[in-house]
Amino acid sequence: MAFTPAEARVFLREKEGAVYPERSPLEVSARHLPGEPLLAAEAVNARFEPFAVGGEWGAMWGTTWFRLRGEVPGPWRGREVVALVDLGGDDVVGFSAEGLVWSTDLQPLQGLHHEHREVPVPGVEADFYVEAAANPIPRWHKKEWPLLAPDYSGPPLYTLRQAELALVDREAEAFLLEAEIAVEIAEWMDGRGLAELERALALFGEGKLAEARACLGAARKPGGPGEGRRHTVTAVGHAHIDTAWLWPVRETRRKVARTFANQLRLLEDCPDHRFVASQAVQYLWVKEDHPELYRRVREAVRSGRWEPVGGMWVEPDANLPCGESLVRQVVHGKRFFLRELGVEARELWIPDVFGYPASLPQIASQAGVDALVTQKMSWNDTNTFPRSSFWWEGHDGTRILAHFPPADTYNGTFSVPELLGDQRNFKDSERSAHTLYPYGHGDGGGGPTRRMVERARRLADVEGLPRVEIGSLRGFLDALRADSATLKTWVGELYLEYHRGTYTTHADVKLANRRAEEALRQAEMWSVAAGLDTAGQTEPLWELLLLNQFHDILPGSGIHWVYEDAAVDHAAVLGGARQVIEQAQAVLAGPGDQPMLFNPSSYDRREVLDLPGRGPSLVSVGACGWAPAEPLEADPVAVGDRWMDNGVLRVEWDSSGLLRSVWDHEAGREALSGAANLFQLHEDQPKAFDAWDVDREYLDRCTDLTGLDASFVAESHPLRAAVRFERSFGRSRITQVMRLAAGSRRLEFHTEVDWREDHRFLKVAFPVAVRSARAAYEIQHGWVERPTVENTSWDEARFEVCAHRWADLSEPGYGVALLNDCKYGYDIRSSTMRLSLLRAPTYPDPLADRGRHRFTYALYPHPGAGRVAEEAEALNLPVAVRRGSGEAGRAVRLDREGVSVEAVKPAYDGGGVVVRICEVRGSRGPVSVEVCRPWSKVQRTDLLERPVETLAAPTVSLRPFELVTLLFS
Repeated sequence: MAFTPAEARVFLREKEGAVYPERSPLEVSARHLPGEPLLAAEAVNARFEPFAVGGEWGAMWGTTWFRLRGEVPGPWRGREVVALVDLGGDDVVGFSAEGLVWSTDLQPLQGLHHEHREVPVPGVEADFYVEAAANPIPRWHKKEWPLLAPDYSGPPLYTLRQAELALVDREAEAFLLEAEIAVEIAEWMDGRGLAELERALALFGEGKLAEARACLGAARKPGGPGEGRRHTVTAVGHAHIDTAWLWPVRETRRKVARTFANQLRLLEDCPDHRFVASQAVQYLWVKEDHPELYRRVREAVRSGRWEPVGGMWVEPDANLPCGESLVRQVVHGKRFFLRELGVEARELWIPDVFGYPASLPQIASQAGVDALVTQKMSWNDTNTFPRSSFWWEGHDGTRILAHFPPADTYNGTFSVPELLGDQRNFKDSERSAHTLYPYGHGDGGGGPTRRMVERARRLADVEGLPRVEIGSLRGFLDALRADSATLKTWVGELYLEYHRGTYTTHADVKLANRRAEEALRQAEMWSVAAGLDTAGQTEPLWELLLLNQFHDILPGSGIHWVYEDAAVDHAAVLGGARQVIEQAQAVLAGPGDQPMLFNPSSYDRREVLDLPGRGPSLVSVGACGWAPAEPLEADPVAVGDRWMDNGVLRVEWDSSGLLRSVWDHEAGREALSGAANLFQLHEDQPKAFDAWDVDREYLDRCTDLTGLDASFVAESHPLRAAVRFERSFGRSRITQVMRLAAGSRRLEFHTEVDWREDHRFLKVAFPVAVRSARAAYEIQHGWVERPTVENTSWDEARFEVCAHRWADLSEPGYGVALLNDCKYGYDIRSSTMRLSLLRAPTYPDPLADRGRHRFTYALYPHPGAGRVAEEAEALNLPVAVRRGSGEAGRAVRLDREGVSVEAVKPAYDGGGVVVRICEVRGSRGPVSVEVCRPWSKVQRTDLLERPVETLAAPTVSLRPFELVTLLFS
């Protein structure tokens, strides 16, 4: 009998029934719940109607509760029997119909999916419930997917395909599995073992099962000493569960329960199985929803076979959250794992995020994290990242170990081609013999299967493949660290050459995130200054914000339902933080009716504000401080026909409302090199991932929006001038107020866009009279430089980059910065600076970004290095005005410029005040810190506020971009 590998696959598919040689139908009844899920006790406490296999169930996003009952036939008793349940759907692993099996006393037993269909039946009767979720299948081939909000009224999505008891023949199952492996070896390793495979299939056909398996064992020839130093793969069971994406957060809570229950069962069935799971919030959900399941998870963690990894609240986007948010992601995650599970995670496990800032090594290291594991860099669309295992050095000089699993998956299936890929793709084989292989179905797929574990056993030692060890993540990292002296170093950010649209998509969630970050920082700082204990209010708000920084929420790549939920959450964070701010500022301002100023930024402010009853007034207030409003004198601002001048800058524009000149009086030079504040509209049709991607081809299709509907002077005051411009295009409209205040170098553009486009990308351009091959961009805790030229393919790939509040193009002696209050996408080519404003993808949310948007950006020309960070912070953190009569004060005072106050907060142990600062100019020097509260001891701590060093005085010497946490107690 001769077989090709393809023919062998057909033969094996035909023999799959041998695993379950006898079957008996189960009795099925059902209760359909088209609305939101109910608690199990409520769901089963009602009449169940008879239901037939082949019947349809599940309106979109609804739930059907099935009850399945049956008696094990007499001849089967004493042998292994399972229930086979197939809820329907297609074979998209991790999606489709999903279910959770419940015992009749309402304890979760395991998840159901087409890759997890067996339910053990230990006695003579089967009786259990299935909570079946009708989650819609993503239509990957379509750009449009009408998942705007829950639609419970539609037709059933699924058909119950199977519900029966089955006798199990594990020997037949083992043969089919081993034969499948032999087919893969023959296909991918030049026909190796094909003769043994053919012989085994013939013996199986003759009913000689033991002999057939022996033949297959011979085909898996073990590796020998002739192979030299053996590449070793450490395999860790894993289930990547997106905290929200093509489903809402409420469904993720159910996905996590299904997966955790599955893995607990697999740990019982397979003594050599190990499992890793990240994201502290997912453990919290299991604790809240399924206490008994959580108890079993804790036992598995104590046994060492279940490894909490990653040490973060969620797997967040790493580009968009501010530095303090990334700090809190690690701190809240690690504190949860320590408190609840007695485990300190010492690695970042973020395999699926869209780039990694140069500040991350320092944040990780200062939180007791020494390694990064990710896979996403293999998705680069232009250049192949040259390393698999290496030292990653951040912009401050901190280094951590990094590993990119070379199998290029975090959802491995233990296939031969994946193991071969691991071996062939490993770019550091001359320096290390160790790689990591995460395997298991993600999202709704339930994690590793028993079949995968059995594959691992059989592929542990096969000639030509890497040696496979089922192990722990920490064990792998320890082995890699033993090779670390020879590893290469990568310095700076890990820029993902893909998913560049995530800097811009869903502007609403990005705006809300930034406002929430700012509000929580202020809530903590003003509370400390006022002597109020509000940690019980702010800590839950932080965790709600951190949840919404997940890497498919904040980047804008979720369904519309996700953003309806996020809007509610952000409103709760902002509302709660503002309540704390009001309470604290009322204490600091005291009684009275005089205007008091509150400056939340890290720098002293002198600017024009609207004071109650006085109108525009020039005032000043110290950094992180409050003071009575005392108007100051200033040179007046003048505005005329297409010009305005404040004695610092003279601004001129043409009949189209485009800037033609920004003359810098102090520097005696022009800041612009062409028509500026030019809106540009691009066609935006990504080839693959609509919400995620901006393809380079968008640059080929651009329309300059020069039409002007109206322009007029909106304000003419000695301290402030403003001009209003109105434009319309397509189905959209832009209304903008250009504003210049007395003494200011910041030319502001307060903008409102009624955005009604599809597949368009809106940018605003400023050609500037500055020449430099590199531009600076703010990231968390400092800035990085990136090229403005395209000398290499690495330069070309950075056609869209992420920045926070500013980007700056400078030459010796002069520069121009482009500031923003809620945007993240930039491109600077040659001498043209552009800010990305809005996109209009249709998948997975066909309404993404459509609607009204309000945002502000500003042009900041500056002699020398200027005060770019200071001006950007001022744009984002306006001085607040409230009534009172108190004296001036500060929450914290620094004696050096260029140092940002990242946080002023109560200590976690309740015994003091924590001040976190960061050097943001890239220079060295000492800084002294004063706090408004009494203290007797000051200590430098890590980010979890564990003491590192006791200081004689609150003075530290900072290196460029260094982050420092001080505890005053």
